[in-house]
Amino acid sequence: MRAAVAVVVAALASGLVVAPGVASAPAAPERVVAAAWEQGGYPLPHTPAYRRVRFALYADGRLLTPDGSDRHGVPAYAVADLDRAQALGLRRALMRTTAGVDFGVVPVLDAPDTRTRASLRGRVVHARVNALGLDGMITEAQRRARERLRAVIERADAFPARAWAPAAFEVRRLPVDEASIALEWPGPELPPGECGTIPAEEYGAFPESFAQGNAYTADGRAFALWVRPLLPGQQGCRGY
Repeated sequence: MRAAVAVVVAALASGLVVAPGVASAPAAPERVVAAAWEQGGYPLPHTPAYRRVRFALYADGRLLTPDGSDRHGVPAYAVADLDRAQALGLRRALMRTTAGVDFGVVPVLDAPDTRTRASLRGRVVHARVNALGLDGMITEAQRRARERLRAVIERADAFPARAWAPAAFEVRRLPVDEASIALEWPGPELPPGECGTIPAEEYGAFPESFAQGNAYTADGRAFALWVRPLLPGQQGCRGY
């Protein structure tokens, strides 16, 4: 299934160049320079196979990490503002723990893969680790390599952060067969078609009764309604 989280597939800024004592803004502040995410596994019926972002570091030093969910069950994120040294340290740590590393393959089929990508001064390193955290039937060296990667991901969660307010959301309707149990959509008009984007103000007008993945009917069609915030630089509706 295609993946559409551009925030974690196009992460390619070169190193920041800052004159002594001067904090210059990066040319592409919304470009991701280091990221980790989970992808794959077996999604439940009527559930989009979204990538689960573990962290996304941007060229301007913003670091987004998961922060539970909002009152509707839609994923929420926190944002930390890293200084240049912190951002470079995280990028280098991710590259150091993934470049050319043998993580082994755990004989598990239904767990997602953990994927990473980091860039620095024109070099790009990416990795794919299956069933991270279920580290059985591999060598001791491979197990330690997986532990080091988990430590880097946990390091991203440790920075002081505040709630992040998205500017827009993706709204996706997945067709369902159980039209008889679907409720008429009680909220504002949804974007036409299977997928569309709405500004944060329209999402804020969703009824309190909305819950992520609930089945509804509108325009004579039954569907499960899924919403996700669009991360910086992400357009939405280009797959999953």
